[in-house]
Formats: sequence, structure tokens, C-alpha cells
Amino acid sequence: MSGSSDITIPPESYRLPFAIKRFHIFSNRDWKYVVSEVLSEFENCKEFYTWDISLEDVHNRLENIDESKRTLSNIFDELFCTYAEKHLLGSKIWGDKTPMNTLYLNWIGDVFPQSKFIHIIRDGRDVASSYLKMERYDTILEAANRWTNSIELAQAFGSKIKDNYMEIRYEDLVTHPDKSIKKVCDFLDVVYNSDMLDHISQVEKLGDTDKSHHANLSKPISSESIGKWKHNLSESDQESITRLLQNPLRRLGYVD
Repeated sequence: MSGSSDITIPPESYRLPFAIKRFHIFSNRDWKYVVSEVLSEFENCKEFYTWDISLEDVHNRLENIDESKRTLSNIFDELFCTYAEKHLLGSKIWGDKTPMNTLYLNWIGDVFPQSKFIHIIRDGRDVASSYLKMERYDTILEAANRWTNSIELAQAFGSKIKDNYMEIRYEDLVTHPDKSIKKVCDFLDVVYNSDMLDHISQVEKLGDTDKSHHANLSKPISSESIGKWKHNLSESDQESITRLLQNPLRRLGYVD
């Protein structure tokens, strides 16, 4: 969606759930103190430099906000809109793409009850293989459990907000990107244009492309990563991951 002038999505922050928790801990304190505590979650994140914005500006705006607007959702809105104003002025929608959010969707949904959620589902064997390659997890079991938990939590959440929840398959996205992205545009009520498929020209705008796990962003959309687990994992690990994920893979149609 990087080609849409209507949508702004900053680099992964990993901070939303922790900022929500901090707000609830300090919600009975003075508003200025609450704002400082919530924004400190982002300020103290070592990856937040990728946003390239001044939190002082956000803080100053929020300190003087009307009392009726002193809510957590407005703290986040001011933060993300400040990013949008600097990087894509005129956009109408902001979003967050942090994968970890799947573990805290109920928290996020409570803050933004009218928001929409797009759940990208990928073959768990490829996901687990990627986790291990990134050294995100040390064992097959840990990687498998993370994928299974994410899928179950996201789908359980989605079942409660059906009209505002959408699932797309990674495999469909990279095989037929135009068709998949058109569906996303319809869901978000934004106009589709073919520039959305030209992600390479938009890579520099993403802010966090220096991360190793984003290395493929500089390449054309391709289906070559489908089934990589068969090449990246040993035969014994292939058998283990297939056995561990057998039930959810079957339920999702990835195995017969």
C-alpha cells in the first residue's frame, strides 16, 4: 500500500501494546505526566529513530489539547499524524504494521473500536523457517508456537469484529498482487491505482529498510519465497514442523 497517497504506515514500532499498558498504569495522574509516560515508550525504543519525527512537537501539541480529547486514542492519533504530516502530507488513514500486534489485538481494539484490521496469513512452515533464520527463536517448537498463537488470537479477535476484519493469504498476495491489493483497497474504502504494485520506487519512504529481514523489499514482487522451508530446514526439521503444525495447516488448507 506504499503507493497510496491516502495511507500512511510508519516503520514497525513494537510499542503500541506497551504504551497502552503504561497509559492504564498512570491514567489517574496529571494529563501532562500521562502523555510523557506514553510517549516515553516510543522515545526509549532503539528503533524509533526510523520514524524521523520530533516527539517534542507531539508532546507540545498534546499538552494543550482540549480536555474532552484527552484520551489514549488521541495520543496515538497525534503521534501517527505527526509522522504522516512529515512523510506523506494529505494522507487520510494511518496504520501500524508491527507483526507483534497480533498478540495484543484485544487491547488495540479497545483503544480503536472503529478501526480495521488486515490479517496476512502465511504457511506456518515458511514462517517458522523465517523465524529461525532471523534467530528470532532458537527452536522449531518456539517458532511453531508463535505462529500458531498468532493465527488463533487474530482469528478469534476477527470473529468478534467481522465487518472490520479481513484475511488475505501471503501466497495470494505475491502470486496475484493486483487482485489482492484491490480487495484491500475495497476493504479500506480507498481508490486502487497500479502504483501500489510498484513498491520498489517507494522503498526509501518506508524508513526501516536497512533491517536484514526487509532485504527483499528492493526486489520485484515474487512467489519465490513460497515453500522456502523445504530448502532452509533439514529433513528432520521439516518433519518436525509439519507434525507440530499439522492441525492448523490442515484447517487453513495448506495440507490435505
